Amino acid sequence: MARRTQILVIGAGAGGYPAAIRAARHGADVLLIERNPVVGGTGPMSFVTEFLSCENISGILREVQQRLAAHDAAPAEFLPEYFNLAYDPEMLKLVVLDMLVEAGVDILLNTQVVDAIMEGDRIKGVIVENKSGRQAILADVVIDASGDADVAARAGVAMQPREAPQPMMMLCRMGGIDWQRLQQHARANPDDFSKLWGAPPHALDGAQYVHVTGWKSLVQQGKDEGVLPGTFGHHLSVFGATPANLRNGIGYLYAVQVLNRDPTDAADLTGAEIEGRRRARDFLPFVKRIPGMERAFLIDMAPQIGVRDSRRIVGDYTLTRDDIFDGAVFDDEIALKVYRGPNLKGWVRHKPDGSEGGSGHDPAELPISVVVLGLPYRCLLPAGIDNLIVSGKTVSFDNEAHQRVRLMPECIAMGEAAGTAAAVAARDGVPPRQVDVAEVRALLAAGGLNLDRERIRLAEVRETLASRGLNVAMA
Repeated sequence: MARRTQILVIGAGAGGYPAAIRAARHGADVLLIERNPVVGGTGPMSFVTEFLSCENISGILREVQQRLAAHDAAPAEFLPEYFNLAYDPEMLKLVVLDMLVEAGVDILLNTQVVDAIMEGDRIKGVIVENKSGRQAILADVVIDASGDADVAARAGVAMQPREAPQPMMMLCRMGGIDWQRLQQHARANPDDFSKLWGAPPHALDGAQYVHVTGWKSLVQQGKDEGVLPGTFGHHLSVFGATPANLRNGIGYLYAVQVLNRDPTDAADLTGAEIEGRRRARDFLPFVKRIPGMERAFLIDMAPQIGVRDSRRIVGDYTLTRDDIFDGAVFDDEIALKVYRGPNLKGWVRHKPDGSEGGSGHDPAELPISVVVLGLPYRCLLPAGIDNLIVSGKTVSFDNEAHQRVRLMPECIAMGEAAGTAAAVAARDGVPPRQVDVAEVRALLAAGGLNLDRERIRLAEVRETLASRGLNVAMA
């Protein structure tokens, strides 16, 4: 046995680092384990360079934004109706690392969890492997923020039925981008671009306007020529227009999808990494057809492919798509999210067949609902297992709820809740299922996380969407 701790957090991504920070700030002894050599999760590792859907920005996410801004790595001013917060993933590594160290979190990098230590239906800790060999680590409470529910799976937790997987993405960081020419072309050809993100009425500014999506005719031309596969989708995007990137001609190319891969299967995940990198390399010559990217060059590909969905646990409660659109309110809400999108059963933002953005699927062609939804604490508690909390995109959602509630801002909020609940459980000597949820909610609010629906700027969100030509329900 290598270590005993009060709170053990597995995974230093969006669902994990907030959990470790919150638990440590509440006085708990916290150990954070991460399989990669850096913290921050899919931002630095998969080049997800925007916190998507920040309409309820608060808590640790707001603190991260302010710290990034101090390093010229994010906008200094950010309003919820700007939607997406662009940032520099390299600086995110350091900002998150600073917050963990300042909170007093112990960190163990390059460490892989290989098994769960169980005593009946209670998790007691985990088995890990790293440069020091195989070790046991015991804890009062374990938080699984692995991104794949790895600990929960090894603990025997039941999982939700799996659907066809959403596409994985291989993103590339590019230099030599003429942002001015790129957006001028978009404004001159508005029908070729997304209404929401294609041709902004004002210049890209690193705050309200942070990426460009479109080039539909160019993509179709590539398909007709056989340069792009038929499953390519209907558009591509250039992300990451922070103030610094706009000045320096740097952006992130979102184009290459890998279909029908299981991230929990080692061979499948390896195949996805290989396919994604080779296809990204072969796609790069095509990029030079984009006005403003004639002189673009590859800086690097993401260290690991981006994975949208994986296992999802069966928890004490399963959030459903009907909960979202029926306006369900829960007594144990530990996070609020604004969802803006079609209220259509079966609608998936990122279609498993890769055909995202086509006719009948593009949100610009569909009625858009804007709703506030609450995430129950019970979704984080695996049914039948004690002393384990799950945080991030693998909590207890049905498939359609997951499509709408799996982004980094809500994962960060779930992490804050998981860490706070774990600290309360360890302090009181009770399982996480028995904590006083009212106290957890009060502690979250005291730490800056907004749990008040009335404080969310829904009217401004709807007005912004309508101003860009979307069919938005205004009430």
